[in-house]
Amino acid sequence: MNATIKDICRATGFSTATVSRVLNNSPLVTDTTKEKVQAALDKLNYRPHHAARALKLNRTGMVGVVFPELDNGFFTEVLRGVDEMASEFQIHLLTAFTHGAQDEEELITRMVREHLADALILMHLTLKEDFLRQLIRWNLPIVLIDRPLKDNALVSVGIDNRHGMEEMTRHLLDQGHRRIVFVSGPSGTYDAEERLSVYRKTMKAAGVPVPASSIWQGQFTEESGAYLMKQFLTSGAPLPDAIFAANDAMAIGIHAVLREAGLQVPDDIALASFDDINVARHLDLTTVHVPMRLIGHEAARQALSLIEGRDVSRRIVLPTRLVVRGSSRLARAPAIPHP
Repeated sequence: MNATIKDICRATGFSTATVSRVLNNSPLVTDTTKEKVQAALDKLNYRPHHAARALKLNRTGMVGVVFPELDNGFFTEVLRGVDEMASEFQIHLLTAFTHGAQDEEELITRMVREHLADALILMHLTLKEDFLRQLIRWNLPIVLIDRPLKDNALVSVGIDNRHGMEEMTRHLLDQGHRRIVFVSGPSGTYDAEERLSVYRKTMKAAGVPVPASSIWQGQFTEESGAYLMKQFLTSGAPLPDAIFAANDAMAIGIHAVLREAGLQVPDDIALASFDDINVARHLDLTTVHVPMRLIGHEAARQALSLIEGRDVSRRIVLPTRLVVRGSSRLARAPAIPHP
């Protein structure tokens, strides 16, 4: 059972009013009193009743989290990070998943207008910039994941896509791969567009052409990766040296289709991706590690700081790193000689 204010009063000999003043950082109590009360709080492991405090401050005690879906290892890990940080501060989560629906804006507008939460965390949604800027007028704390605004008008938490993409692209080239297919994510999403842009620039800097046929349009899902791979195999075109998927989910779908077709990774074709979810390790998949849990921690931390009116960093960019496993090695002679 959690300790109560009355327990703290009995342990310190102070009145309820005095203990409450300490809990609310009142300047009317002395440092000595604060120290005695704090010692009792620590000893008895006191935790404030969040619901009562939220009611007093006219708050819901909730943080809204809007994700595209849960059936994705990346989103699951990020959400776990959000939940860990929220639990530490006794904040409840109100989660909503759009599942690719066209009414993302309607859902978010309702959550804002009806004040269903004290802050919102929005991730990987295909929201137009004009809509995001309209949300600012409601004065509700909002944190974007992987979707910064150029002027940082809304707080955002993201990753260093540029570094991760450059490292992976150069790794594949260093392995001797030249005919590389890049599987991009859905158009209109920040991560997909930035990763494709960096890929093109890195290939151009290396003097390797990127024909239109070597860019496949995926949806960041296993199903889209599998579909694209099946379509390619049906075409009868020669296999590329490597496939670089813009996220692990698509790479997993691609890997499954290759296996069903009797093709081996990397003996017949190399495969690489981005995220480093748990399944990637089991598939021995070379990928770019993204600190998914930390993204969730930072997003929740920023949301809670905004609720409390504290200063925050408007743009947080977390590092990525290359993780080389067995799927990317060159197992056959490259179709185009190394320049």
